[in-house]
Amino acid sequence: MLNRKIYSRLLEWKSRTNHKALVVKGQRQVGKTFIIREFAKNEYEHLIEFNFSLDMDVRTAFEGNLRADDIIRGLMAFHDPSHFIPGKCLIFFDEVQDYPSAWASLKAFTEDGRFDVIASGSRLGIDINVEDRNGTEIGELLPTGYQTFLTMKPLDFEEFLWANGITPKQVQEVRTGLRSRQMPAPALAKRFSELFREYLIVGGMPEAVSSFISEKNYSQLDRILSDILVMCHQDISRYNHGVDKVKTAECFDSIPRQLANTNKKFMYSRMECNYSRKSAEKYMNNLLWIKYSGLGLFCHALSQPTSPIRSNEMKDTFRVYLSDTGLLLNQYGREALRAVKMGDSKYNCGALLENQIAICLDHAGFTPHFYRKNDGPGKLDIDFIVETARGVVAIEVKSGKDRDAPSIRKASRLFTLGGLVQFEDCSYHVDEEGVEHLPLFTAAFFGDLFPEEDRDIR
Repeated sequence: MLNRKIYSRLLEWKSRTNHKALVVKGQRQVGKTFIIREFAKNEYEHLIEFNFSLDMDVRTAFEGNLRADDIIRGLMAFHDPSHFIPGKCLIFFDEVQDYPSAWASLKAFTEDGRFDVIASGSRLGIDINVEDRNGTEIGELLPTGYQTFLTMKPLDFEEFLWANGITPKQVQEVRTGLRSRQMPAPALAKRFSELFREYLIVGGMPEAVSSFISEKNYSQLDRILSDILVMCHQDISRYNHGVDKVKTAECFDSIPRQLANTNKKFMYSRMECNYSRKSAEKYMNNLLWIKYSGLGLFCHALSQPTSPIRSNEMKDTFRVYLSDTGLLLNQYGREALRAVKMGDSKYNCGALLENQIAICLDHAGFTPHFYRKNDGPGKLDIDFIVETARGVVAIEVKSGKDRDAPSIRKASRLFTLGGLVQFEDCSYHVDEEGVEHLPLFTAAFFGDLFPEEDRDIR
């Protein structure tokens, strides 16, 4: 079984006095249902589970007044009544977005306080009007203020290391060492680098990770990731209406092509042959659907790489990365997989690697931005800008043999920066201009490279 960090968050929720109902959000196939079932098996005597995408009859339990006692009596018609023991059972509402009355009932359960309730769904990050299987609109999901939210994502690199036999103690030693720039022993650093390359190919979807670790079969990995992409398209079709089904799918499918361009900025016009100026108006809401579904990670441009960077964010200029590099590589095709697997230097895997670094920064709790100035004396192109406790850090990502990065050196002369970092396939060193050259895998531990406690609190 894969060891997931969210389990400790579930334990923390359970230990709180008078806790609210818990809502676990996250994209399709990240393991939400599995981890909740495992949590129930270990921490409760009974699991009472209902799936509102499949269990149509159970919806009758939510007709009429949404009082906890009435709902419980209704649910007992569909589950062993002896299992409804306050404090001893977990009630689990899966795919709760498919039935708004079940969503609304979380308020009643929180106010009642006798039963622990967890709700889960793959589209809870989106304001959607839900349709039933006959296409009839059945309501809109609105926040009630009576829930605690957790977001589950694909495995991060640390979880991937655990899955590959690296112990939590070994990982913690590496994390602690990085704070003082003490790199792990060469053998361990080599192993981390090898696994980071593997993580680039496999990604963090649990089924893909489990299968690849046990079988080491690239063809099977390709099939699993292809199946997950099919499910993503099925969700796009199910939770969009009319022509939006096609437009949202077009946005999703265009992401690999957008990233393959020299200027990785997402351009709505690239999805149309006539490059219409109205493309943004046509596709904007569809792209936002991808963002809030968890499938896309937005990286906005900055007008200036200075603190506070949120005030310099350019809302209409951004790159869109996929939430998982395994899915991205699968979309690029088998030749791309072969080239990355073999380390073919002729294949440009820069977009894939940038996508991975963006994911690592996001998992570490940082919001990645980028800075690009196309002309004039201040011409620069910096892959990532991140605000840390030490100030604004400029980041370059190098995938090939060309390690020259003039932009971050120039940036250090034009702006006040808290750090210059270049992630590449290398051993740690600092060059004469103060740029820290770091192994690629250390991007996954960015929070240890630039820890929060460094902040000078006045």
